[in-house]
Amino acid sequence: MKLYYAPGACSLASHIALIESGVDYEKTSVDLGEHETEDGRDFYEISPRGYVPAIGTEDMGLLTENPAVLTYIANRTTDRDNHADHYKRLEWLGFIGTEIHGSFGPLFGGADGKARDDAKAKVADKFALAETLMGGRDWLVGNGPGVADNYLFVTTLWADKFGIDLPKSLEAFRAHNLERPAVKQAMAEEGLD
Repeated sequence: MKLYYAPGACSLASHIALIESGVDYEKTSVDLGEHETEDGRDFYEISPRGYVPAIGTEDMGLLTENPAVLTYIANRTTDRDNHADHYKRLEWLGFIGTEIHGSFGPLFGGADGKARDDAKAKVADKFALAETLMGGRDWLVGNGPGVADNYLFVTTLWADKFGIDLPKSLEAFRAHNLERPAVKQAMAEEGLD
């Protein structure tokens, strides 16, 4: 497998999952502003969508979009789960991608003034809903961290970046994830430590 990532982007979730899985993989950093890989290739020639994560696979070719990439990694590594957990994981990946990640759009786009304040309030509301949906559990699906937890964790890092207050349980979730060895390694490799 080959992971295309940008430091601190949502692809960090895939990076963590690959480290945790112990499978062999390569990684290539992408400058999303220039759409260029670290070795100077035009990223649009690799992935017409032009964003990360993207993962090159032997059996499926190039996969993009977090739900597909994270599910692919989970299904081929150590995060195998039962039938019900599989669908719960997909449910969480959809919610995180659409509701939480999507709500950050105006902030990543440089919104200011009222638009920035409105976006921050919307993101905070989505995190409050995530806390409710978690129901006091430490992990989103099952008894340990999985790919959906990685994705939610990355969004909590963004909350910190934009000064968005998290519910107490999600502050604890972020702190707990920051102690995981794979998280530490991925963040160090991406220059985020």
